[in-house]
Amino acid sequence: MKAYEPARIRNIGLFSHGGAGKTSLAEVLLFKAGAISRLGSVEEGTSTLDFDPDEVKRHMSVTLALAPLEWRDTKINLVDTPGYADFFGEVAAAMRAVDTALIVVDAVAGVQVGTDAVWKKANERDLPRLVFINKMERENASYSGALEALRTRFGKHVVPLVIPIGAESGFKGVVDLVSQRAYLDGSPADVPAEVAPQVEQYREMLVESVCEQDDALIAKYLEGETIAEEELRAGLRAAVVKNLLVPVLCGSALKQKGIEPLLDALVDYAPSAAEARSEVDASSGTLAALVFKTVSDPFIGRLSYVRVYSGTLTSDSHVWNANKSKDERLGQLFFMRGKHQEPTQKIGPGDIGVIPKLQETSTGDTLTTREAPVTLSGISFPAPAYSAAIHPKTKQDVDKLSVALTRILDEDPSLESHREESTGELILSGLGESHVAIAAERMQRKFGASVEVGVPQVPYRETVQGHAKAQGRYVRQTGGHGQYGVVWLEVEPSEPGTDFEFVDRIVGGVVPKQWIPSVEKGVREALKRGPLAGYPVVGVRVALVDGKYHPVDSSDQAFQMAGSIGFREAMAAARPTLLEPIYEVQISVPDEFTGDVMGDLNSRRARVLGMTPDAGTTTIEAEVPYAELLKYATELRSLTQGRGTYTMRFSRYEEAPPHIAQQVIDKRKKELEEMRAGA
Repeated sequence: MKAYEPARIRNIGLFSHGGAGKTSLAEVLLFKAGAISRLGSVEEGTSTLDFDPDEVKRHMSVTLALAPLEWRDTKINLVDTPGYADFFGEVAAAMRAVDTALIVVDAVAGVQVGTDAVWKKANERDLPRLVFINKMERENASYSGALEALRTRFGKHVVPLVIPIGAESGFKGVVDLVSQRAYLDGSPADVPAEVAPQVEQYREMLVESVCEQDDALIAKYLEGETIAEEELRAGLRAAVVKNLLVPVLCGSALKQKGIEPLLDALVDYAPSAAEARSEVDASSGTLAALVFKTVSDPFIGRLSYVRVYSGTLTSDSHVWNANKSKDERLGQLFFMRGKHQEPTQKIGPGDIGVIPKLQETSTGDTLTTREAPVTLSGISFPAPAYSAAIHPKTKQDVDKLSVALTRILDEDPSLESHREESTGELILSGLGESHVAIAAERMQRKFGASVEVGVPQVPYRETVQGHAKAQGRYVRQTGGHGQYGVVWLEVEPSEPGTDFEFVDRIVGGVVPKQWIPSVEKGVREALKRGPLAGYPVVGVRVALVDGKYHPVDSSDQAFQMAGSIGFREAMAAARPTLLEPIYEVQISVPDEFTGDVMGDLNSRRARVLGMTPDAGTTTIEAEVPYAELLKYATELRSLTQGRGTYTMRFSRYEEAPPHIAQQVIDKRKKELEEMRAGA
């Protein structure tokens, strides 16, 4: 593939609700442009862009993929993304790298929750966009219905660029409203008489919308002058580049109809890489390239997908990682089309390519020069909403798990992991059950670490409600030097927001200064297991108020043990209670499901804080105990036919209701007894 100047490059992201057919559309675009010689199929697992084994297995995209093509002496870099909410991190990464969003809409379903989500994300980046209404060949397909839904939901700046010829099984092609030419088999032809009235109606809508964005054109329009085709085309392009208008096209990826007009529209109206807004001046020559995706391959190593904003990346050279302050050596560079690599000597300004085997670079890092470093803004990934406990299946898997997990997290920054101290479980968190399940499958397939995925235990905590004083006594005499440490401790609730406070109130040296840190150390050790159910203790103030020592037998160990014993005694007497984690949850659902979701929340002990309606969608804000959210991602989708989404973040711990607390304590004690019996 030859080198292109930024003015002849279009970087296009494909986005949609799941199932709208954008990967099939990308396949047809590649085929029509001659980038591939054989048309693949998502359903048959042969498409160019759904090449990952998880995608072939599930017949859906789970990761972004690149697909460059050439059309009218212009390079179009397609970045295909998943449509399902579980993989929205890939959408966030792609949005950061492209200059235009091509949003694909199902002609039957119209605007869906996923359409809303990608539109909102594009708004955050003020990203120019076009819309393609796909599947016009299907029964009940409606261009006018989908267009009206788009205009109602997103605004009157959404305007028709084509209209269909025929519908459903009789769908034959489209009419371009700018040129007023029909496209039946990819070639321009006269407009059929049966659609002439619709062409006039929709073209007037387009002309009026374009003229409203241009002072010179609106003056001509209001004076009744004819707007020439080239004036209309130039005005529309200027409005799209400024994100003032959103042209809508339609067609059928399955029937390969409406494809050439779409390719033409991407060239004619989408902003070029030279026109794209960026933190750096593309003409400055300063190297600034952003890594927006990382793939870990067990055979060829790490692949870094990179968008060059200015300057040029060259094979067999060195660059500077501005985020890590590290030098990186570049070997052979590639352009990627799905999984196929095309070697290239350079990746120029405005272009997208792949760098293999970078050692220090991660997703979101900027590659630049050490002499004139530039740091580009990174990528904002969605917060995890679903967590699972993962357990290695065998001893061999334990050894492999650390490396596998590191590589998987490197690939997908919307995944997170941590070791929950109170339960000992390794927790993997993602955007949904499928997201976490596929990550676990990849750890086994790519890195040989087999894990079992299960529902995590709730990380409860324990605290005190009252005040108590108790003695901690550790005295042992076994011949020779013994052990002697005696302390008196007072335990009470600490100030809000303080997990633990240790106070020294010793007077008169009844406990020598060198042993006071030993007492605190013993108390801190005892904090790890509370008296109720063995969960960590938080929110306590412990005061050392009295004690005794022996000039010979006292020691660090003795006072550690005395501190631990004294704390456990005082804690048990200070009205201990169980705390449960509370999360703030924000749920967005279509209005028709609001009642069902509210009823379900009430059954989960939720406190609803507010409801915000917005054009057919309601956002519910609530506080919910974590124990009630363990499988909420799956249950919400079931409740809302896959149209509900939510985010959650930890808020605080609060006292569990007595009946819940007793159930947890009884279950925990039984588990601990079984563990001791097994040992």
